Amino acid sequence: MLTRVGVRNGLRTKPDVQLAMLPKSDSTRPIECQDASCTGKAISSIQWRPHSDEVLFTVTNAHEGQAQSIYQWNVRTGAVQRVAQSAGLLNGGGRYESGGCGVSYDAMVCVVAKADRPPRLERIDLSTGERQVLFDPNAALALDMAKTTPSRLLHWTDAKGQQFTGQFFPALRTGDGPSPLFVNYYDCRGFLRGGMGDEWPFASLAENGISALCINQAPYRLDAIERYGLGLSAVKSVVDLLASKGEIDRAKVGIGGLSFGTEATLWVLMKSDLLAAASVTSIGMSRSYYLFGSMRGDAYFKPLKKNWQLGAPDETPERWRALSPAENLGAIKAPILMQMPEQEYVIALDYAVPLMRSHRADLYVFPDEPHQKFQPKHKLAAYERNIDWFRFWLQGHEDPDPAKHEENKRWRAMKAAGVERSP
Repeated sequence: MLTRVGVRNGLRTKPDVQLAMLPKSDSTRPIECQDASCTGKAISSIQWRPHSDEVLFTVTNAHEGQAQSIYQWNVRTGAVQRVAQSAGLLNGGGRYESGGCGVSYDAMVCVVAKADRPPRLERIDLSTGERQVLFDPNAALALDMAKTTPSRLLHWTDAKGQQFTGQFFPALRTGDGPSPLFVNYYDCRGFLRGGMGDEWPFASLAENGISALCINQAPYRLDAIERYGLGLSAVKSVVDLLASKGEIDRAKVGIGGLSFGTEATLWVLMKSDLLAAASVTSIGMSRSYYLFGSMRGDAYFKPLKKNWQLGAPDETPERWRALSPAENLGAIKAPILMQMPEQEYVIALDYAVPLMRSHRADLYVFPDEPHQKFQPKHKLAAYERNIDWFRFWLQGHEDPDPAKHEENKRWRAMKAAGVERSP
């Protein structure tokens, strides 16, 4: 069993994980794993090795960009040894850290995936660690990405000592000088099709001359302002780092995100002048969000209070003024592309409409879509429009496709209105 331990100190969950087992079904005292490999580590999944006294457990290493390793713990001797490691996910095929591999006494069968390497199926011998590729359905894509848009893991620290990691896809050079930069702040596990929600294709952006960076979020803090502040600090500090090395142009930075990534995007928009363009697909805090959510009663009010420190707008007006985009319209200068699901877009209209009317936003609504879009034609449309959007604002490029004439015309009008608003 896994048990969260340690002092929260403002975090949503306790920081450490304790691995233990019960020797009998009626035992009351667990036996804990004491080896250095299983203490103070982010253990994300466990399973018995069949017909043995060994527990297989997976460690997800935040300092190495969420890379996973699998160990086996002999519960009789206490010995622990590493079975396999990866530069990315090593699990049963999920996009998250949990989910065990298929396992027999002799071997595991796991899905292996990393930032610039599509998933493939491998057999791992539990005695020798020998690995064999069983199925590699995207080998051609993997070879192409390795040649054209490989990623590299970045480590950096902000001014307060907070450590961050991210997967960086350097742009293919299309001209002189440093490239523009696109940033996504949330979760960068496994093969990066396009950030959480898969809407901002990093490799395709890099192929079109825009460097792309997926940043792993800092540990989740319950105070929303602290939580969003970490996102802003991550973006600011990495822009400073990459610009100081001449790798990116700090005047041409874009950002995008889904869910918490949308919230972080809106915060960076409201609280800084770092951005030249943004793209979101989810909602931010708004009075409409409160109105619709209030029909759920305590199931809505309790997490709203716990995770955002918000009550009704008339009960916590200062907190609403701090968090809500609708209360900070004047602070939003960069243009925003909103590609939202039908399930959610109405909730965002109290700030989306004023932004559209002042030529600072362009809104598209995808029918029959939930929080994360899943229909292939919608995913493709979101990919293509995000590429067009950031190429337009960060490179001054317009797709000559006649089908995009009206879109380009609208964006040119937004750009002209922005010049008129500038002091």
